[in-house]
Amino acid sequence: MPRVKAMTTGSIPSFVDVILNFAESDTTSTLADQDSWPLQLSLKTGGRLAMYGDDTWLKLFPSLFFRSDGTTSFFVSDFTEVDNNVTRHVSEELQNTDWNGIIMHYLGLDHIGHKSGPNSPNMVPKQAEMDGIVRQIYEEMTSAAHLGSTLLVLCGDHGMNDAGNHGGSAPGETSPALVFISPKFMNVTNGLPCPSPEPDYQYQYYTTVEQSDIVPTLAGLLGFPIPLNNLGVFIPGLLELWAHRDQKMALLRANAEQILVILRQAYRGISFDEEPQADSCAMPDSDGTLIHCKWTVARHAQEKSSPEASKALLEFIKLAQSKLSSAAANYDMRLLGLGTGLTALSAIASSLSLLRFGFSNPSSQLPLDSSLWFLFVTSSYGVTMFASSYIEEEHHYWHWIGSMWLFWLYLTRLV
Repeated sequence: MPRVKAMTTGSIPSFVDVILNFAESDTTSTLADQDSWPLQLSLKTGGRLAMYGDDTWLKLFPSLFFRSDGTTSFFVSDFTEVDNNVTRHVSEELQNTDWNGIIMHYLGLDHIGHKSGPNSPNMVPKQAEMDGIVRQIYEEMTSAAHLGSTLLVLCGDHGMNDAGNHGGSAPGETSPALVFISPKFMNVTNGLPCPSPEPDYQYQYYTTVEQSDIVPTLAGLLGFPIPLNNLGVFIPGLLELWAHRDQKMALLRANAEQILVILRQAYRGISFDEEPQADSCAMPDSDGTLIHCKWTVARHAQEKSSPEASKALLEFIKLAQSKLSSAAANYDMRLLGLGTGLTALSAIASSLSLLRFGFSNPSSQLPLDSSLWFLFVTSSYGVTMFASSYIEEEHHYWHWIGSMWLFWLYLTRLV
């Protein structure tokens, strides 16, 4: 869920998003009341969205899709049906004209990674299958008149490490692919070498952007307002789709002004409409002052219609993105460690107390097997907290643990 939030709202996920996975009935665990590009796209004239694949999208955006077919992501042993359930809709949807956006979230590659890692013999055939889907969609985009202005965005919400897991900070986990595909791009580029040149280091190919950059880029390409909480930057390479400088400047200005609204709330002591003191920009004493100086340079460049205006705006937006993102993820690690330690100690103390009580009072109302079950449930549940997928699908854990407990009670009654 957190990565989908970043890719749809442009905001930075936090620990709050993990906590909200525990309360699926709470509306705060959805994005229904937050500004996002799916919402903005649906609000356009004739805006109707369809969704196929991972049902996380249906949980995050309830009632947003007018046509959908969701699939649970919990059964990681399924490499086939989770994708066939998406692919079977592709041909029909490419012929339909009643939508202006389709989300297709395939799960097979993710499941193969979790089950047997990126070097699994199942990986290459699955990648070839996905290549075929992309080819099918692109060929239809080039031949069907109603798809002539269609944009295909191919991306992953996360990568994986050598063991097939994700959630850490290894390059393979934090460097998913992103490709914008459209026949219109042939008018502004001659393409790129393929396969790509050898990278200087792992996963550093043609260029890199933040996942949140998808949001303002889609807003500019598809013509809807940038979501309010976005911290992304319009991807500079796609500005070449616009021939006139004024059009490019309008896109960057809209991006800058949207982020400026957030900056005014984050740095309430700074008046961004006023000129900073000259000496403060020579040696900025805070992040707020540095951002203020960058905005002043960008504003003056716009007023003078300077050729450097677009560069100044991009520098301002990227600086603001960096500082605001850092502030959103600036956690006190000491407090986090203290909280984790206290939780572990309390679990251990309660488990030892129950075990001691069970051994010393075998005829009590709390038999030893109940103490052992408590220890097992506590420890196994604690382990699942280190995997975001298990957090999101917590109800499955309690379903199986509850079934096991009832079966155990049944067996003990038979003896």
